[in-house]
Amino acid sequence: MKVYISVDMEGVSGVVHPEHTGWNGRRHHEARALLTGELNAAIEGALAAGASDVLVCDSHSNGRNVILEDLHPNATLLWGRQNRTLGQVHGIDEGFDALVMVGFHARASTRGVLNHTINSGVVHWMKLNGAYQGEVDLNAAVAGVFGVPVAFVSGDDQVVAQTLERYPDVETVVTHRWVGTYASRAIAPVTSRERIRTGVQLALGRLGEMKPYVVEAPYTLEIGFKDTAMLEAVTLIPGVEAVDPMTARYTHDDLPTVMRCCLAMLGLAAKERWEATP
Repeated sequence: MKVYISVDMEGVSGVVHPEHTGWNGRRHHEARALLTGELNAAIEGALAAGASDVLVCDSHSNGRNVILEDLHPNATLLWGRQNRTLGQVHGIDEGFDALVMVGFHARASTRGVLNHTINSGVVHWMKLNGAYQGEVDLNAAVAGVFGVPVAFVSGDDQVVAQTLERYPDVETVVTHRWVGTYASRAIAPVTSRERIRTGVQLALGRLGEMKPYVVEAPYTLEIGFKDTAMLEAVTLIPGVEAVDPMTARYTHDDLPTVMRCCLAMLGLAAKERWEATP
C-alpha cells in the first residue's frame, strides 16, 4: 500500500498564532516540533496498517517545516516549495492508494483557528464549480483526478466538521477546539499523536469503504481577493477574467492546469500586496 501524507501546521494541537506559523515567528521552532510529532504519528499509523511506501509533503508555507533529523526513517519527504505545481499534493498520482492530511484548518472566511485558504493575506474566499474551497477540498479534488481517496484528516473541530459534511466516510481526529481565530482548547501532544496514530491505522483499514472525490469537468475556479489591485494583477494571466472588481474566474477542462493557474494568481496577488506595503 502506497500512502501520501500532506502535513500542514495550523491544525496541529498547540498552534494558534502567527508567531507559531510564520517562519520568523518567535515560537515557530515549537510549532515545527509539534508538527513533526503529529506527522510521525500518522506515519506510524500508516505503517501499522501495512503501508510499504509513505511520501510526505511538507505543505505549510515555504515547505521547510518538518524537522528532518526527527522524521520517521521509513518515510520520504517532499521538501521546499519551488515548482510544486499541484501545491499541497504535488507528486500524487494513480500509484497511491490513499491521501492522509495532518494538521489542517478551516476554509477562508469561516470559523476556525487560523482559518484561510492557501494565502491568508490574499484570498477572501475561493470556489471550485460553485463550492467554497479550503485546502482540504482542493487537495481532495486533485487527488480525485488520480483516483486517490481521502482517508484521514486531522485539525481543529471546525475543519473536521467541514470535512465530514462534504466527505462523510473520511476518518478524522480533532486536535484542538476553536475558541477564536487565535485561540483554542488544545489537547496534550502525546494525546493528539496517539489519536492520529490510531485514526490513520483505522482509516487505511477502511479504504474499501472510501471513494475518490470527483469534481466533474469543466473546472471553474473563482477567487475573491482582498484588494482590487490584486484582481488587476491576476487578470494579466491569459484566460483569467474579472467577474467584478474583487473576483477572478478561470475555466479549463484539466484540473492540474487550473491548480497551476491558481498558484500563479496567488503569487501575483501576493506580490501586489507587498508592493503596496509602505
